[in-house]
Amino acid sequence: MKTAENSPTEQDGAAESVTRRRFISMAALSSAAFTPLAVTLDGDRAAEEIKKEKIRRAMLAGPSSVTAEATVAEMDHQGNLTVLRPGTNDWVCVPGDQNVVGQADMALDPMGMVWFKDVLARKPKPTNTSPGLIYMLNGATQRSYTDPFDRTSPAIPIGPHWMILWPFDARAAGLSRVMRDAGTMVMFAGTPYAHLHICGSPWEGTEYRPGDRGVWMMRYEHT
Repeated sequence: MKTAENSPTEQDGAAESVTRRRFISMAALSSAAFTPLAVTLDGDRAAEEIKKEKIRRAMLAGPSSVTAEATVAEMDHQGNLTVLRPGTNDWVCVPGDQNVVGQADMALDPMGMVWFKDVLARKPKPTNTSPGLIYMLNGATQRSYTDPFDRTSPAIPIGPHWMILWPFDARAAGLSRVMRDAGTMVMFAGTPYAHLHICGSPWEGTEYRPGDRGVWMMRYEHT
């Protein structure tokens, strides 16, 4: 018995069905193949954005006159550096972690770096051979203003400040030994890590020009 051939309409429908199935199958395979690549690209983009933000924040830790050409690097608990952006001067800007007490954004000169690594290593005294500088103009938190190695006391919030790292004697200089929100104190007074702690930015205020007059502002005093 002779079987009738499929009509042109039936043949077109079958071909279309096969083509659709093949397209869906190929699309699924293609999607599976490109998904890891897409995830990788998204991960790379996210990592690059995080890196840019770290560099941006680190460069705000000090005056732009030093941070613009500074090396930007992350620092681990042993003081080892991982460079995020190479620089051309002697300064290093470090992005801290605002969620961790004691890990502030910093801009350090070479002697400041020596001093800070000595603190991390808990050396009996700092080994910088001349005064160092560290800027923390984004503010900071730390455990103590009397003990450089305190890691357990409640966190102390500290505003924007900078430090001259040399063994200042608070009594001889007539300076405070207590944490302040403005002005100058000697932090870690009476220890080998005593240093001048200055709240605020050294670039605040208005520059003098020849012919300028002084304007004296009234302030209240406690009685």
